[in-house]
Amino acid sequence: MFRPRHMSESYTSFDLPLKSDPELLERYVNAMGGFRMGKLLEHMDSLAGAVSYRHVLPPLEAAPSDASKAFHSASARAGLFLATASADRLDMLGRMNRDNVRDLKFSGFVTWTGNSSMEVVVKMQGARAGAAPTGSSSEEDWETLMLGRFAMVCRNAKTLKARKVPPLLVESEEEKMLWDLGEDYQRRRKATSKISLDKVPPSFLEAAQLHDLMLQVNDHSIDKIEGEHIVEMKDTEISSVQLMFPQDRNLHGKVFGGILMRLVSFHELCFTNAALFASKPMRFQSLDQITFLLPVPIGAVLHLTSKVVKTTRPNQGRDGEAKAHIQVKAEVEEVETGLRRETNTFYFTMAKDDSEPIGRTVVPRTYNEAMTYLEGERRLAHGSETRRLYSSGK
Repeated sequence: MFRPRHMSESYTSFDLPLKSDPELLERYVNAMGGFRMGKLLEHMDSLAGAVSYRHVLPPLEAAPSDASKAFHSASARAGLFLATASADRLDMLGRMNRDNVRDLKFSGFVTWTGNSSMEVVVKMQGARAGAAPTGSSSEEDWETLMLGRFAMVCRNAKTLKARKVPPLLVESEEEKMLWDLGEDYQRRRKATSKISLDKVPPSFLEAAQLHDLMLQVNDHSIDKIEGEHIVEMKDTEISSVQLMFPQDRNLHGKVFGGILMRLVSFHELCFTNAALFASKPMRFQSLDQITFLLPVPIGAVLHLTSKVVKTTRPNQGRDGEAKAHIQVKAEVEEVETGLRRETNTFYFTMAKDDSEPIGRTVVPRTYNEAMTYLEGERRLAHGSETRRLYSSGK
């Protein structure tokens, strides 16, 4: 099991023929006629899991429809399980709407391995106009719509301690480039965590910017900033509570991480909060790093709390779009003990479909809100740079 593996050995893909199958499309349409992006994010997380199992386990002789059962049986025999440590980033690079329905293809493979962890890159593509039917088309017939990176970890099923993963064979120049990108991302992630605002004070420029903002906010004669109505961060907060059912479990009896991604995104709080804030639906643009701190057991109560933490005007972004950065905090409460702990915090960037401003701008009041506001600004800047690199093909 621990022989080195080629990148191609972990390659996994599946099709979602939304345009070819109208009945299937109905399951992915939201209340506004757009797409339930949360379900697509759930597919991305599920695919990352399948890719990592394919890398760790011996070759499976099973049809795609039976892959889940095959993974479960093979991992039980091997005495291990795989879990999503974090979804490092998901970026929507193309457009999907009711006037642009396409067949979709999801694919992914392992690009980097550590001792007991690996990075999986996943991709969602849409068929170009005039492309051949799904299954017979070439790579040129597909346009990349979304890219994501997932960090997966391997654990011993009995002791829950780290379990080694097979090393990755890197041979071609393209594979070396992907490996170097994975290593570089690991370094960047560690460096960024060291300067997060829950560990170090804001920079001089950030403090000065925040001071100027608070002077404006505290001037009660002002109800607008740059022509947009002031909204306090606490007034954007909405929440929901949900009991976790057995139908939501993964191979190991815990709530599947993709389910959480769906619940907090378009299917539930994120889309709703963005639409309420902007008074019209907003488009999903990216999901920042998620760290899965605790597993969510079946039967637990899931508390989700969402709030808008930063907004921009169209002229403040590289792509000229007004944006809202939304935080969704997930906490799990055990019914028997009443113990409530944070399990994840999600950060979504939503964008308007037109070039007009939102008309409202969010402002902090407390110190904690101010730090969340600055973190949101950092995340938006990082996202703009990442998307610029993607679009430039680097």
